Amino acid sequence: MLIGVLNRKGGCGKSTTAVHLAYWLSQKQQRVILIDSDGQMSSSQWLKKLNMPSVVIDDPDDLFDQIGKLSEEYDSVIVDSPSVLGEPAKSVLLSVDLAIVPVQPSNLDLLSAKDIVRLVHQAQKIRKGTPKAAMFLSRAARGTVLMREAQEALSNTQGFALLNSVVYQRQAIADAPGQAATVFTMSGEAANSAAKDYDSLFEEALSYGKAK
Repeated sequence: MLIGVLNRKGGCGKSTTAVHLAYWLSQKQQRVILIDSDGQMSSSQWLKKLNMPSVVIDDPDDLFDQIGKLSEEYDSVIVDSPSVLGEPAKSVLLSVDLAIVPVQPSNLDLLSAKDIVRLVHQAQKIRKGTPKAAMFLSRAARGTVLMREAQEALSNTQGFALLNSVVYQRQAIADAPGQAATVFTMSGEAANSAAKDYDSLFEEALSYGKAK
């Protein structure tokens, strides 16, 4: 499956989600590669520490070409899309099967989500419904008014599914890159809870992506 992780808002957990998804799929005995098209190159640097394959591509034409070529060599291709919603992001959306959009439950993040929604709609119009698109709440604080309001605001987004799975704010997630780890390989209650969040998220997202 070809999967793009996209959002223009920094700090939403985009690269963190992409890296954890790549690792999670690798543990399912899949051949996985991550394409890092984000200028910060944080996901590719992180995966290098994990001894996992990644490639940095930021040119829109190269990105479009390589997503297809790499899909012939790997079971899954994960694209960490750039935060700037320009031509590279369009190349991602014109290539992938599933677009995953992490959204923090804050007013600024909800406002910025409108831009990625519009870009996804344009791709879906061109490709007659593809890619499937799913949002999920990222870095959320459990039981807050902001979280409930964000779920209500996003639940009726046309062309998107709002996943039931939520990734809650946990220090273990923030610590993972510095420890050259993922929450799946870290010890402690916070890491175990975060691992369960991601496991639930990825199971739900891929099930939605594969559904006809």
